[in-house]
Amino acid sequence: MTPEQQLEILVRGTYFPDEGADSITGAESLQTERDTTAGESAAEGSAPEGSAPTGRGLRGQMTHELRERLKEGRPLRIYIGADPTAPSLHIGHFVSVQKLRIFQELGHQVIFLIGDYTGTIGDPTGQAGERKRFTHAELKEMAKDYEKQAFRLLDPAKTEVRYNSEWLSKLTFLDLVELASIFPLKWVVSRHDFAERLSKGESLRLHETLYCIMQGYDAYALDCDVQVGGYDQYLNMLAGRWIQEHFGKKPHVTWTYPLLMGTDGRKMSKSYGNAVNLLDTPEDMFGKSMRISDEQLPPWIDLTTNFAPAEADALKAELLKPGVNPMEIKKRLAFNITEQYHGVDAAEKAAETFAQVVQGKSMPDDVETLKVPDEAKSGDTTWPDLLLALGLAKSKGEVRRLMAQGGFYVDGDSITDTDTKYAPKPETVIRMGKRRWYKLEP
Repeated sequence: MTPEQQLEILVRGTYFPDEGADSITGAESLQTERDTTAGESAAEGSAPEGSAPTGRGLRGQMTHELRERLKEGRPLRIYIGADPTAPSLHIGHFVSVQKLRIFQELGHQVIFLIGDYTGTIGDPTGQAGERKRFTHAELKEMAKDYEKQAFRLLDPAKTEVRYNSEWLSKLTFLDLVELASIFPLKWVVSRHDFAERLSKGESLRLHETLYCIMQGYDAYALDCDVQVGGYDQYLNMLAGRWIQEHFGKKPHVTWTYPLLMGTDGRKMSKSYGNAVNLLDTPEDMFGKSMRISDEQLPPWIDLTTNFAPAEADALKAELLKPGVNPMEIKKRLAFNITEQYHGVDAAEKAAETFAQVVQGKSMPDDVETLKVPDEAKSGDTTWPDLLLALGLAKSKGEVRRLMAQGGFYVDGDSITDTDTKYAPKPETVIRMGKRRWYKLEP
């Protein structure tokens, strides 16, 4: 396949940080400041290496750079990094992994990097406060299933898996001083997230400013040609370009994508409870995907599915037709997502369950049976107390909200009064939300 044909495929869905209303403002002025500090006079009229040429923008620059690499006719080294700050990744993380798979299918060498050292700091990008810190042992424990999750999309035989402790743990203090000398302090503290915290008088610790250096060093250590990731990672990626240049290497191409919105329209995040997780059951993955708004269908088609380009374009065009039912297109999207991570058989079963349980509002066949604790059989236990005791909710507040929204049913009847008590009987069937069914035995 020619470089132009590869580019036509690879550019689909990309989003660069200087595009749109939510662009990372000041990125290029920060770069100019860095290069000016390093002694490269902006007055001489030469654009600093790594900044976008005038009138071209980052899309034009990065596309040009990737084209030139592809013309070399060799397999490129492409990587993505993931910090193990939770045991499960979600499909928002895997937007870039999907694109990594496309590079892999085109014959390039892909690298899945697990940030067991960068995770000790945690990426401060977009954070309103200091992140919780994890020990290296905690990070290794959370990362133990990351390879398995990545291989749901990537070919294990063709994927290089690395941990950045391989090189970051070997850096000396002198090495860190040399790396730090590349970055003007003004560039570091002018980052939007840091500047905002400082303006509000909130905490900003020195170790947080080292994160971009650590991630930037990854690109150098991996000798990569391309790094893929969300566009919000641009400043960390830019640090990698500078470090590569500092050590006499060609700066890697930063190939970025938009952030995936969650089921509630906000950025997908575990903390928001709006994520479709890779460790979700097929039924949950299908059902959660069906919750997205109609407005989110086009970006989800581009970012989460593996439809052929022509099919994806046809689905988006279908949405614009008068009288079309978005539900049918949403089902195709949910099926595609579930099939990618669980296989076609599981996706078919999940689609059947959704039709039966959610649309038909009938109870599935394989409902879990739970034993009611002895202390809850007196007839004085309220439903919030019982659900908490059974481990079906994290707090009474969660149950109260569910009941207030009309999402809790006992034997088919909606229960909204939080003072309603559990009445023991041979079998009680409860439903929480649209898909969570349980049988209770006293």
